[in-house]
Amino acid sequence: MHLWFWSWVILAVVCLISEAVTGGYLVIPWAVGAGTAALLDALGAPIGWQWIAFVGVSSVLLVAAQRLIVQRRANPRE
Repeated sequence: MHLWFWSWVILAVVCLISEAVTGGYLVIPWAVGAGTAALLDALGAPIGWQWIAFVGVSSVLLVAAQRLIVQRRANPRE
């Protein structure tokens, strides 16, 4: 495997561990983005596409997570 593959995997694991410690759904999107980039590297995609996937997937999931958090705070279950 390439150096970038292991870099993405390490980043994903570090993000998952920090998410387990904080529990705020703010870091897990970056872990998923790093996992996606690692998958693209394993499939042989160029590094530019890996970065686009990392930033794109992470950003979309971060926005979705923030909307979910705001919605749950506005309508707490009793």
